[in-house]
Amino acid sequence: MRILDFLLDSDPAVKRQTQIHLLEEQPPFTTDGWIGEFLSRYSEDTHTWGNGIYSPKWISTFYTMRDLQSLEIDPQHSIYRQGLETLLEHMWNPEQQVEDDVCVVAMFVSLLTYGRHPSPVINEMVQYLLTMQMPDGGWNCSAVHGPSKRSSIHTTLSVLEAYADYEKEGYRNLLPAIKGQIESGQAYLLRRNLMRRESTGEIIVPYIVEFHFPPRWKYDVLRALVYFAAINYPYVPALEEGLNLLKKKFEKGYLSRGPTLTGRLHFHMETTRIGTMNTLRGLMVLKHYAPDYYNEIISKDIAVSNR
Repeated sequence: MRILDFLLDSDPAVKRQTQIHLLEEQPPFTTDGWIGEFLSRYSEDTHTWGNGIYSPKWISTFYTMRDLQSLEIDPQHSIYRQGLETLLEHMWNPEQQVEDDVCVVAMFVSLLTYGRHPSPVINEMVQYLLTMQMPDGGWNCSAVHGPSKRSSIHTTLSVLEAYADYEKEGYRNLLPAIKGQIESGQAYLLRRNLMRRESTGEIIVPYIVEFHFPPRWKYDVLRALVYFAAINYPYVPALEEGLNLLKKKFEKGYLSRGPTLTGRLHFHMETTRIGTMNTLRGLMVLKHYAPDYYNEIISKDIAVSNR
């Protein structure tokens, strides 16, 4: 079986994203499969998942919404929209700074822009992010609550994703200010070849060279590559090591599902050796940066027994 056929035979959300991002088709939204499983766990009484707002991880409202966004739920779905209102009620009040963790605010911006929420509250959040960039070009959640004077790869990528989503979904008020910060944020990651310490050249932390889905708030090299490919960032040599790592992990014709981050789950999305979402995301990157290798991968047969 070819890998594209395998993805098209997978969960309906994986099938739909394969059609959109790899086959350039325009299928309708779906509420079947994993998306339906998440929706079925929503409480109409409390307007939450997991009886919580930000915790317990990963079954809370915030992280369930992140999962639904990653599966590309219809942004106008009534439960997704009600989930946004629940989060706003509990997690954002600029006068009281209910939520001032930079990484969380960035992820919140991505959730809201995906849902095309009315812009004023989003602009308040983006304005907050604009004030939090650090001298080295990135961002760090501990800049608020801790002594760190250096940026974090996790927070920096979350902010860059939020800025990309802000522009992609048509928000314009703060776009000039955002564009003034994006290049230095990108440079922060690229100086590290997406994975290495500037000081020693060592891998920043071992797990970032493993690919996770869902990535939650954590950085890994695939998530960074997906960001750069999604914004049509041109190839630069600083991407080469990450791309070579991705190619190496595709030696069997697919990516594994990767390690699972510790925490409670509604259910296991990936249950086979082949990680369908990791493979899909990896192919999206290869299609953009290494089209010849992409064509080679999609032309190979994979062993169905690897399921």
